[in-house]
Amino acid sequence: MSSYTIITNNPDVADKHPGITCYREGSVMDIFEAVRNAIHRGAQLISYPLSGSIKPNQTPYKSIMISSMYGPLEYKSLQIIEDAICVLRRLPEKQRNHDESILADFRIIDLDHISSALQS
Repeated sequence: MSSYTIITNNPDVADKHPGITCYREGSVMDIFEAVRNAIHRGAQLISYPLSGSIKPNQTPYKSIMISSMYGPLEYKSLQIIEDAICVLRRLPEKQRNHDESILADFRIIDLDHISSALQS
């Protein structure tokens, strides 16, 4: 059993890492909220939710690594995810209809970020 879980809405991440991925349909905000809920239950952040050079309102995909072992509430993790949620809420909502090639690029970027976090 792994000591971490990836919460993602990126099907490429779910396909590449099936044993450690919790795939969820939805937006980046849905992923942030799922991570926050897990932290309230005792998970800890392992990867930073605002990683990468793409703002969270500019990409439809996000993958975040958390601990799969639950313990007492870890306030630093909670503060980081709450701050990420506030950042996303402050940014203007981007409603774009990207074609599949652009969506594929966003999936690759997100997969690359989480793969780098896995290697660390």
